[in-house]
Amino acid sequence: MDMSKLRSIIIVIFITVSYAQTTLSQTKTPSIKEFINDHSGLYDSYLYGIESGFEWASEFYFRKHKVELYCKPNNINFPARKLREIIMESINSKPGFFKKYENEPLVGLALRNGLINQFPCQ
Repeated sequence: MDMSKLRSIIIVIFITVSYAQTTLSQTKTPSIKEFINDHSGLYDSYLYGIESGFEWASEFYFRKHKVELYCKPNNINFPARKLREIIMESINSKPGFFKKYENEPLVGLALRNGLINQFPCQ
């Protein structure tokens, strides 16, 4: 499978998960700026939802295409605080990009990039 097709599939899954979460929740999908400025834990359930979505997507891709998106051990469950740290590391690693799009709901992208960086596959 070529990388552009894989990238397209990942984007579709991300959009679907984001849309489903937004539709089913009263909490709106946060922009990067809103996420960074929130210290109340308002978006914790959103973080758990996108993490679960990425775990599902990773499992699905491995079963269907033998492609691993990231290789986080199954026995690791992160508290929201750790997910926030992973996201902030991702944002801080590409400050120009995330500053340019700070008003966009790209928290899921930051988490996906962070999980790939934290748990690369061999």
